[in-house]
Amino acid sequence: MERPRRTVGMRTLLLAGLLLTPAHFAPAAGWHTRVGKVHACPGVPASRCVQVFSVAATTRWRDCLACLPHRTVAAMSRDDIAIQIDVAREHPQRGQSTFTWPPRIKPGQVVAGFEGLPPRISTWQGQTRIGKREVSVFVLFGRPHPTDRQLRRANAELRRVRL
Repeated sequence: MERPRRTVGMRTLLLAGLLLTPAHFAPAAGWHTRVGKVHACPGVPASRCVQVFSVAATTRWRDCLACLPHRTVAAMSRDDIAIQIDVAREHPQRGQSTFTWPPRIKPGQVVAGFEGLPPRISTWQGQTRIGKREVSVFVLFGRPHPTDRQLRRANAELRRVRL
């Protein structure tokens, strides 16, 4: 007798989850962190792609972990920072590396005016491969040009991440 397809999909997702762990932010004063659960990437079976999101922010994260953080951004002050990390395992691998781990954000790499976000917010994005994992990092700053202090805080938080 053939097993129901849902059971096979759940088994695949469970196995994939054992092979993929989320990014973990080390506890640090002034940072709020959350870690999601491993799930199939949108629109494809878990045998093709699984991912998990983690976030850290100097304000409370108010959105789903995988969402463009509109509500979090609306609550951000000029001095706030929000970091979203997606760890994925995809077959075949597709990601191209734009940095080595851990990333180091430099002032000239941050841009204001990300589509769907207010112009007062600036962002930095990058991706890299670590073994068979594809790691995407999205950092938001509460002003169009982050201060040196914001860059130091964001870089320090990224250095504390364990993959």
